[in-house]
Amino acid sequence: MNMRACMESDLKVCSDIFVNVFREEPWNEAWTPEAAQQYLKDFYHTPGFTGILAVESQDIIGFIFGVNRKWWSGDEFFINEMCVRSDQQSKGTGKALMNYLLRTTDAETISLLTDRGLPAETFYKRNGFNEIERIMFLSRDV
Repeated sequence: MNMRACMESDLKVCSDIFVNVFREEPWNEAWTPEAAQQYLKDFYHTPGFTGILAVESQDIIGFIFGVNRKWWSGDEFFINEMCVRSDQQSKGTGKALMNYLLRTTDAETISLLTDRGLPAETFYKRNGFNEIERIMFLSRDV
């Protein structure tokens, strides 16, 4: 498995992976290919964007999309999305992506949001992330 930077031409494949993964259990989200591609494209065009692809035999099998940003306690890399093709999950791809990010970032902190009780929570905690008890995520319908 190799790691490389994401290019805009990779967004179609990444959005296909994203749709396929997040339509499945436990997420069951109703992403369309068009919405997913625009969603990831918006990240791509964000100042400070970094996209890391896991590639095996010329095929993209996973990615991390995030942004480098200034924070009061030092530079932070915020993970917007991390996704591994369903048939490649639990085979070390996510860990390899995370290790590559840890080796290559200049940030002092890596942060993210994820759902409680889903496999992603366990993955991130197993990879050294800690829950910040003082943080509250709020939302409302309009």
